[in-house]
Amino acid sequence: MTAALAGTLGVVVAAVAGGAVTGSELLPDLRQEPPSQVAVRRDKGRAVLVFRSAVQNVGQGRLVVNGRRSRGQRLMTVNQELTRADGSVVRVPTSARMKYEPSWHRHWHLLAFNRFDLRDPSTGRRVALSNKVGFCLGSRYMVDPGLPGTSATPVINHNCGRLVPGLMRMRMGIDVGYADDYAAYVEFQYIDLTGVRPGRYLLVHTADPDGHLVVGDRADDTAYALVDLTAPRRRGGLPGVTVVATSVGAPPGAPGS
Repeated sequence: MTAALAGTLGVVVAAVAGGAVTGSELLPDLRQEPPSQVAVRRDKGRAVLVFRSAVQNVGQGRLVVNGRRSRGQRLMTVNQELTRADGSVVRVPTSARMKYEPSWHRHWHLLAFNRFDLRDPSTGRRVALSNKVGFCLGSRYMVDPGLPGTSATPVINHNCGRLVPGLMRMRMGIDVGYADDYAAYVEFQYIDLTGVRPGRYLLVHTADPDGHLVVGDRADDTAYALVDLTAPRRRGGLPGVTVVATSVGAPPGAPGS
């Protein structure tokens, strides 16, 4: 981790944890997978760039977040559960929130867990930006069985209170050595291409873009695909897209991820 990234992490820990983090915690490490299943589709008459997004936990400890709300509150406040090296557990407050998504998903989301944007590769300027996307976190598939702390069966893997909007508490997360993903074509898994000209772009995915969570190395929180958008072959048709290359880490010359 660079000095700049380490400094940023220190600020996040101090602000989020309020001094409760001692340095002995086994921190999760969010690793954003590069975008995949990239395609152009039509949504409500407009061309949109769709893609699969996925976030791994390759850290020393599980990512566990607990949401809670009172009667009359729409959003849940969230604390993060951290396990220390001696086995004790500490819960630290975060600025994250959970919300029930009533449309296609119909379960609880940790808000703003991912962000997707399209950038000019020569300047790093954002040319199109998605909404920050909430996730129902879970250990959907194993990514590294050899990682210390990876269990044969994940502890955290459920549907986040699907069809139960009245819940007052919610617990979700990602086990060590596992990942959570949303396939292309799922609601909100797109960037609106209205006004985007044909050309070469960076499709950038960033986990925990606002730094709500206490995690380890931030250098792998961002991943990207270099894509070529081509003009429609016929009037009224959809643009074409080709993935040229993919990588984990902030793209060169990019603004803050």
